[in-house]
Amino acid sequence: QYPNGYYYVVISEGYGLMPAYAEKLTPEQRWAVVAYVRALQASQRARLEDVPPEARPLLLKEGAP
Repeated sequence: QYPNGYYYVVISEGYGLMPAYAEKLTPEQRWAVVAYVRALQASQRARLEDVPPEARPLLLKEGAP
């Protein structure tokens, strides 16, 4: 529900007990973390029908719901 820039600032400056990562990650790496978090969020809403047909058997074999 927050914009990407919010997550970037939190990663850069820290929040609560989470430390700042501005000195450890480049700006590009911080944006990559934001993109990864977004991908994880999107994956939580994915349905089997969203997966390409050729990849579905592998997911079913691994026990996907």
